[in-house]
Amino acid sequence: MKVGLIDAETTFGENVEGLYLAHKQAITDEFMDELKSERMAKAALERPGSMNRVARVPTFVWELWMRQGRDPYHATARQIVNWLERDDLQAFISTPKRV
Repeated sequence: MKVGLIDAETTFGENVEGLYLAHKQAITDEFMDELKSERMAKAALERPGSMNRVARVPTFVWELWMRQGRDPYHATARQIVNWLERDDLQAFISTPKRV
């Protein structure tokens, strides 16, 4: 069963410092379990040199990178994996192999 992500949500608020935007996205346990299962299955079945998905990056992470000045649309798979590792988001990496 494929589990999809729920769309990212942007809300507006106000506090003593003024107006602000809050960005959030629900990441379900089912989504994370599916990624873990995919990683484990690939470890046993992947052939060297085959094309594979390396990560499933949620929208809120993609948008955060863009706000930080990163360009995920023109990044290599290796750069995206490096960013996930640097930001302690390894759970979104869907392959056990080195990219």
